[in-house]
Amino acid sequence: MTSDWVPSRVPLDPQSGRILDTAQGILIGLRRCRSEEAFQELLVAAQRHQVPVFAMAWALVHLTCGGNESPETFNAEQSAARHEWGRLLAVQ
Repeated sequence: MTSDWVPSRVPLDPQSGRILDTAQGILIGLRRCRSEEAFQELLVAAQRHQVPVFAMAWALVHLTCGGNESPETFNAEQSAARHEWGRLLAVQ
């Protein structure tokens, strides 16, 4: 993944699926929950913040990897991920 990649431009392709799987894995590790529960948490968070689920997944992965710099168009998703999971990741 490059730093200039913008989630709103990503079509539904295998890369999007890998991002979603990675985000689910992060939540499974943090919450010690099942895959279905992790996906549901991701989906509900995306709906709550009115962002696409794949963008929310990318934001969680980016946040977990310590990404501080985000594309300008990615601010809402990154802020949403920080709001949802920042405390679990000790990222403020």
